[in-house]
Amino acid sequence: MELLILCAGSGAKDWGGAKSDRPLRTRGKRQVQKIGAWLGKERLRPDLVLVSDNLRARVSAEKALKAAGWTAGKIQCSEVLSGGRLPDLPARGTALLVAPSSAVRQLALELGCALEAEPGVLFQLTLGPRDHSLIKRIDAFYLPDLFPYPAPDGPACRERPAYYYCQSAVIPYRRTTAGLEILVVGSSSGRHLVVPKGIVEPGLSPAASALVEAREEAGVEGHVGKMQLGTYSYEKWGATCQVIVFGMEVTRVLPDTEWEEGHRTRKWVSPSVAALRLNQPALGAMIAKIEA
Repeated sequence: MELLILCAGSGAKDWGGAKSDRPLRTRGKRQVQKIGAWLGKERLRPDLVLVSDNLRARVSAEKALKAAGWTAGKIQCSEVLSGGRLPDLPARGTALLVAPSSAVRQLALELGCALEAEPGVLFQLTLGPRDHSLIKRIDAFYLPDLFPYPAPDGPACRERPAYYYCQSAVIPYRRTTAGLEILVVGSSSGRHLVVPKGIVEPGLSPAASALVEAREEAGVEGHVGKMQLGTYSYEKWGATCQVIVFGMEVTRVLPDTEWEEGHRTRKWVSPSVAALRLNQPALGAMIAKIEA
């Protein structure tokens, strides 16, 4: 059994809430993303991912797996790991355990290994029936600040993990007796009108990922068409992001109590108004395809 133990990234300072809900700060996110990029380059994809019962550990695992180019959909919570003890593991394969440094230090005592546990540090070990050996200690501080593109070991380097630059969006619409209507929402800053858009999550298709964004950003659910309406690109994070756009016929508008980003505005407008007012001009021609 090959064992990977990741110390969760640095948590937010001056956190006044429950210890288990303490989020990662920006530095902590970068730490675990850099570790994830290293895992991807080394092809150390875990067969099993267990995290301790706190927010920092779960988010650290998610960001590391995504930065490696893998899905984060099979993470399991372990109460045993939360107590700083070694969970039951299969006899073969690779397991990734993610916990705060304090829990990792307790786990080191059980393993009988001297692990210098700090936020954003990864340990690679082999587990034998009678003894355990430390292979490597990887500290995010000493890893490259830029990420390979395309992942896991492409020739280019970018400011963010490779998957950030592949995005998808939906143009939500409904047909009424008055004609076709397009749903537009306020941007996160509140300065523009946009349609739901986001990074394609590793493990999801562009269309499935766009449906998630529609629910979160616009508070709507619906059906995505089989055909893409088009693509466009824009500059962000020091490089070009490519956006695949789908039409989505809305079947349900969530009440404000279920809308995750209810601080945004949302409104139904005519196709001509949407094409005129949306922040991305390329969407106008795609709206016309829905009308056709």
